[in-house]
Amino acid sequence: MARKLGLVLGSGAARGWAHVGVLRALDEIGVKPDIIAGCSVGALVGGAYLVGALEEFEAWGRELSPLSAIGAFNFWVSRGGLIDTGPAFEAFDAFDRNIEDLAVKFGAVAADLGTGEEVWITQGSVIDAARASSAIPVLFHAVQRGSRWLVDGAVANPAPVSLARYLGADIVISVDLNANPRVLSRFNPPPASVPALDIKQHAAADDSFSGTVAKLIEETRSRIDRQMAIARARAQAKPQLFETAYAAIDIFQMHLTRMRSETSPPDLHLTPDMRDALPNAFDRADEFIEKGRLALLEKRDEIAALLKE
Repeated sequence: MARKLGLVLGSGAARGWAHVGVLRALDEIGVKPDIIAGCSVGALVGGAYLVGALEEFEAWGRELSPLSAIGAFNFWVSRGGLIDTGPAFEAFDAFDRNIEDLAVKFGAVAADLGTGEEVWITQGSVIDAARASSAIPVLFHAVQRGSRWLVDGAVANPAPVSLARYLGADIVISVDLNANPRVLSRFNPPPASVPALDIKQHAAADDSFSGTVAKLIEETRSRIDRQMAIARARAQAKPQLFETAYAAIDIFQMHLTRMRSETSPPDLHLTPDMRDALPNAFDRADEFIEKGRLALLEKRDEIAALLKE
């Protein structure tokens, strides 16, 4: 019996364009997943792919700019959030299907506000599952499912390998978009040092000993002055509000994914470097799609080997 391939599409907001690239790359090498487990934007992309709406979803997403990404939804303070995503999801109602009717097994992860528990959605509407999985706390309205109020699964399991295993995956490829977090690197400067100077180069320019020494002293002083100016600028800089929020969320998801991977590791871990991507950078679709595509194609030999085992 052929081994079942599970594809895990992790959280990441606009970084989720990379998932589109991963799916395209799998098509390129002739590999079809038997199972897709998604979290947040991963559930959105995975769900759109399985109901045949990926092109329409991509066209809709490409219309969003960093500013219009929020304006595309209804601003309405309710249900623990600022924005109602319902109208956006209703635009895809014609494509909706029950998860049980899909040819490929599908599951989305969310979190229960009432219990704090992780929730695996493996039945019912694909669109409703994706909406619950991507309900970013405070920003988007929580989604009611039965007696539960659900929010974004990224607070519980950003890359749900365990869900893919539960759905029957023997081999799991996990696409982790938060492995390289958007930290404030300017507050982690390299250790101060004075670069070595090439004495031979200066000697060639001025054969006299005094001229060479003078040149060395001048360049050394200049380099020290530059490093001191950079150090002063860093010392005076302070973290800004939104960049601190982005960094904190990225750091949280990076560590949470690492901890979850210790108990349920994937067979192949794809980590495209998305650290320069802001959560609302939907206008960088082509760039991010290509990053995902290349990340998968770089592992095509490993994928082939896993499928042959």
